[in-house]
Amino acid sequence: MTYLEHLSDRFDFGKFNGRTLGEVLTFSPSYLTWVVYNVSGSVCKITDTAIEEIKTVFPNLNISEEFERQRLIQLQWKEEVDEDRYDNSYSEDDFEPTYDRYNGSYAQDEMEYSDDDIDTIFDGDPLAYWNID
Repeated sequence: MTYLEHLSDRFDFGKFNGRTLGEVLTFSPSYLTWVVYNVSGSVCKITDTAIEEIKTVFPNLNISEEFERQRLIQLQWKEEVDEDRYDNSYSEDDFEPTYDRYNGSYAQDEMEYSDDDIDTIFDGDPLAYWNID
């Protein structure tokens, strides 16, 4: 992923792969607009620090409100994707099977099916166990 925080940071995708943000803005400033509108936040992230450097070094470059809105949407989307993709706060192993709801049924007491098993396999009817051939 290209993380653009300073003018010296390099693109690692596209037709300007290997070029710095500053170089690209010097000879093709419209490319930055294209990136914001066409490249997903998982590929490129342009930080607030980069925007401040751009405004200082390239004061004639017009950063419109729409550009800034789209850039912020891109940043938000990227953060949400990362949180979803790498959320390891729980796993299947964290859920202990329960044996309360169907206690007293043959499927649970003798065959040791959990409540979740009975809900999933037998559609919540422990008597449906007898219909398995």
